[in-house]
Amino acid sequence: MKYPSIVFLSVAVAFFAISGIQDSQAESRTEKPSLRKSHPVSVVEADIYVNRAQTTMRLKCFAEDLELLQGVEALEDGFYDSEELLDATKDHAEYLAQRITIRDADGNLFKPKVTEIIDIEIPDEGIKAGMLMNYPMGFEIEFKYDRPPEFITVQQNMVAEGALLPSELKILLKQAGSDTPYMHMMKPGAPETFRFDWDKPILSTDASEKEWEVWFEEQREKNLGITSYSSVYSFIYITAYEVRHEVLIPLATLATLMDIERRDESFLDVDEQEAAARKIEQFFSIGNPVLIDSVEVQPVFDRVDFYGLDLRDFAVQAEKRRISMANGRVGVIMSYSTKGAPTEVEVTWDKFNNAIKSVDTVVFAYDKIEKTQFSMFLENNTFQWIAPARKPLPAIVDVSSTVDLDSLKPSMIQLPLVTTVFIALAVILLVASMMFRLDLRKTSIAGAVLVIAGLASFQFLPVEFPNPLAEKPKFELSNEDATQVFAQLHKNMFRAFDYQNESDVYDALAKSVDGELLRQLYLDINQSLKVKEQGGAIARVNEVNLLDGQKSRSSISTDDEMPEFDYACKWNLIGTIEHWGHIHERENKYDANFKIQLKDDAWKITEMQVNNEEQGVVKTSLRKF
Repeated sequence: MKYPSIVFLSVAVAFFAISGIQDSQAESRTEKPSLRKSHPVSVVEADIYVNRAQTTMRLKCFAEDLELLQGVEALEDGFYDSEELLDATKDHAEYLAQRITIRDADGNLFKPKVTEIIDIEIPDEGIKAGMLMNYPMGFEIEFKYDRPPEFITVQQNMVAEGALLPSELKILLKQAGSDTPYMHMMKPGAPETFRFDWDKPILSTDASEKEWEVWFEEQREKNLGITSYSSVYSFIYITAYEVRHEVLIPLATLATLMDIERRDESFLDVDEQEAAARKIEQFFSIGNPVLIDSVEVQPVFDRVDFYGLDLRDFAVQAEKRRISMANGRVGVIMSYSTKGAPTEVEVTWDKFNNAIKSVDTVVFAYDKIEKTQFSMFLENNTFQWIAPARKPLPAIVDVSSTVDLDSLKPSMIQLPLVTTVFIALAVILLVASMMFRLDLRKTSIAGAVLVIAGLASFQFLPVEFPNPLAEKPKFELSNEDATQVFAQLHKNMFRAFDYQNESDVYDALAKSVDGELLRQLYLDINQSLKVKEQGGAIARVNEVNLLDGQKSRSSISTDDEMPEFDYACKWNLIGTIEHWGHIHERENKYDANFKIQLKDDAWKITEMQVNNEEQGVVKTSLRKF
């Protein structure tokens, strides 16, 4: 609002001017009754003053309401009975006290008490039939409470049988500590809720434009952007994974679109909400079509929640409790799956009636925000989004190794296989001749032949054997090099989830992870990003920061004799999730041990053991729109 103080002042002045004109007209009508024509609708003016201990409502109307709502009729002589008019005035006071209600945040009625009745000033000659519209009457009603209310809900149900138009209640409401009024015209059955900040009441009419801007922004932040309790809010999210439509609608408004079964007309109990939720899903399943890349997609209902006035953050799963029909609200989250990043999205709103004539919508398409409005007065109520050209995500590459693998091979001894066999046979023959007393001459000749044959075949089939006397090779990696390798692997591990298709995510993750850990890590991280208590939306990882790290060991694997090292590190992960224009940010901290091994000339994480995980407090902020 660009000039809030001027708007509020103009509204107030206009209202008082209208009231003054009507007062002056009422006086002139008393002198010249024939100048005012009868109307088929009852109009009651209410000045409502709300302080910390009670609400005082001063009502002003005309005596014709006694005819419309109390059944007073003129006598045969063409005049009204004066006593009947006075009695009907008292009855009308109780009628208004019962038909103009004020409820607390939970929907409970404040008990009314009629404290003053300003009777009709009946002239000595009486009031002629059809002239009651020229005579004003007034009432004062008090509503007391134990503590200053944050919310009050005003509702009127003045219904005249056979009236051509519904009765209207024109209210001017002020909070103690401020002279700036709220103004609203109320029709039967349409409640209106007002919020009061007792620490920072609404500013006075002489406040500057800058002061108004600051006050409005503070109230908007405090209520997370939900500032009207009778409006329908609509949020459309377009992401690489889904299209999501979130609708926040007053329960009283929803009741004008569909029948909500309940035992108590004023409340929807917990055991009745499940059936109501199913009916709401059925209602929103028909109509409001969503097309993604020219294909109509049916909604999946992530949530249908019922909220009271005290809940400001609708992204939090609401606790089950009885909800007031007068000031309760329903949050509906519908998701529409996409096959990859969408290129074109169309969302249509076609659910209008006398209670929903227009719906203001905020569209969050990736990082861009756009406002639109659906209206029953527009020919086209379809919002269309076409994806802008985007650069493809940079590829995730292997973390290659610069280790000289040849230098890590053990020292070998090379022996010719045939020569070794012949010499071994000669030795066996010599030992056998000594043990079994064989002919020494013959065995010596045979042994000599074997030795000569072995020496002659020295160049055939050489065989290498580890040198048992040589020192075993060692693999050493500096802490600086280990940190550099691990940091890239760790970064790639989370970057993999920037891709949309599951196969692309898995392939990207395989660039940094190997073995059984690859499958397990893919399942665990993919699932952890889908926060169930936040309506199944996908969390977005904004930052991954290594806080501390240290190489604890480097060696050669006994399994495949390839280099490996252990790394202990601490890191934080900052992620966000968003609903209803609210951004929920959480910072989680982790402490884990990793094993990194060289696989096919590239480093891979093959083991991970989390030692500790700390979930930070969720910080909620409001999108600027």
